[in-house]
Amino acid sequence: MKLRGSTLVILAAFFYGINVVISKTAYTEGANPMFVLAMRFLIASVLLWGYNLVSKGREKVLASTEQLKVLVLIGGVVYAAFSMFYYNSINHIPVSLASVIFYLYPVVVNVFMIAVIGERAVPRQILALVMATAGCFLMVWSPVSDYNALGILLAFGACFSFSTYLILLGSKFAESLKSMEPLTVTAYITSAAAITLLASALLTGNLWTDVTPKAWLAVLASAFFSTFLSNLLFFTGLRETGSSRTSILSTFEPVVSVALGVIMLEELLTLFQFTGVAMIILAVIMINMLKMSNAEDK
Repeated sequence: MKLRGSTLVILAAFFYGINVVISKTAYTEGANPMFVLAMRFLIASVLLWGYNLVSKGREKVLASTEQLKVLVLIGGVVYAAFSMFYYNSINHIPVSLASVIFYLYPVVVNVFMIAVIGERAVPRQILALVMATAGCFLMVWSPVSDYNALGILLAFGACFSFSTYLILLGSKFAESLKSMEPLTVTAYITSAAAITLLASALLTGNLWTDVTPKAWLAVLASAFFSTFLSNLLFFTGLRETGSSRTSILSTFEPVVSVALGVIMLEELLTLFQFTGVAMIILAVIMINMLKMSNAEDK
């Protein structure tokens, strides 16, 4: 069961990882980030609700008023903000850089837990945080890099907003959601984000845009593979593998994004930047392994 679960999590990480390249393809075919996001989340919401209703029934997917308030805030504000930051950032900077900056979020969550919550830090954790910070400097401030400052700020905005999303989901604020199935929570969050993104695209004049059939195919692929199917694979794998091992296997996601950015989009990374990527991914693995060891101790 664990082998099957691990395979599902790795597949989910792969589909999550390819999404930045799929989105970039849509941009080159006339679509803008807000249009892609609005259509992606709208289509994915329909698919997620269809799956939830067929597999669980109407009564099991209903949320209380208290749960709805939490879901709307987390999905309609925090998750929508993360999506806007991240998928606008790749319009200004390479996919490889954006994905690695975004993937600093486990480090940000750890810093929050230590500095704000008062969680005790261990030497390996401190080493991982220092490595991730040094890796970030190497990625962004490489001697030959000439990157757009707005794109870098947007990528960090995505990192911090996704960290906020995870912190809120694990806090007392979202305690009422613990009685709900993860895929049902995902359906609500995706739907709330879809409403925000549709409204934002409409208000900014980005909803009506002349896109090619290839762009629509990219949007459909993003909605099906990188949103609906990836979530289905992830939560099925999580159930069979456990959260600690899942967090380590999910480190495959930025590897996929960086590799595809270099191979398919012909992005160039210096030796300094490759070193930075390796340091950040290694730091995330160390943090996730620490979480696994703590879980086993308990």
